Amino acid sequence: MAQNAAQVFRDYVVQGVPSSGPHNPVKAEIRSLIGGIESLVNTGGLGGATWKETRALLAADLAHDADDIGVVYDDPSSENNGLYTKVGAAGTGSWRQITTFLPGYQFITASDDGESIPNAYSMNTSPRLPYADGVALVEFVVPETNTSSTVTISFDGAEPLTIKTASGNSPAIGGLIEGMPISGVKVGPNFYMRSDQASAALLTQAEGLLLDMQDELASAVINLTEQTEPIRDAAQAAATDAQMYAEMVGAAVYDFNFDSDPSTPGYDWND
Repeated sequence: MAQNAAQVFRDYVVQGVPSSGPHNPVKAEIRSLIGGIESLVNTGGLGGATWKETRALLAADLAHDADDIGVVYDDPSSENNGLYTKVGAAGTGSWRQITTFLPGYQFITASDDGESIPNAYSMNTSPRLPYADGVALVEFVVPETNTSSTVTISFDGAEPLTIKTASGNSPAIGGLIEGMPISGVKVGPNFYMRSDQASAALLTQAEGLLLDMQDELASAVINLTEQTEPIRDAAQAAATDAQMYAEMVGAAVYDFNFDSDPSTPGYDWND
């Protein structure tokens, strides 16, 4: 299979794995890559290329001169899409793949194929998503709000990719909101969003925490009221009893201190 620039000039022996050691580009792969680009430049772009829907259709059309450009744009196997050069004279030879993507077609639109569920999205792409990693920006509209932090997305029936934020974290529950536009790239087994986290999801989480705190506060007030009401009632009863006792004592003092002057009731302070 033809390799693109990201593969030929990758940083490590195993792409994305630093522990595998630094990768030294192979001269033959460099010549193949640059040779394809030179052929593309010499033909003046893709305007004069032979466009075929599938690799099989291109392989069946050998009526082209050596180094002519061919394009496969909608093969069911995404790794077959891309640019090809003709090997051999007209009527003979074969087509050699030089890229797994189409120059100028690095913006891919994906749409729900009707099989999506909240935590597993299923999409069709147009033009078809390239096989190589990181060579195309994909945009789609979230079909279902996620109810788990683990969410996958499958393009054109291929193996599901795990959706990650730009920093490599899992999206928050409720962070992928139905109707929200998302863009990102495929890298290995993951689909990385361009954004780190949806602010709307964070706001929703903050609002949920606020409601929880309000509920806790209301519950605490009810519990405190239930605990203090008996104390308050007892205090009020004791105060009432004290007042009644004071009134009774006052009455007794009034009754048992005889007045020397009956015309002026009360204690005769002059005696």
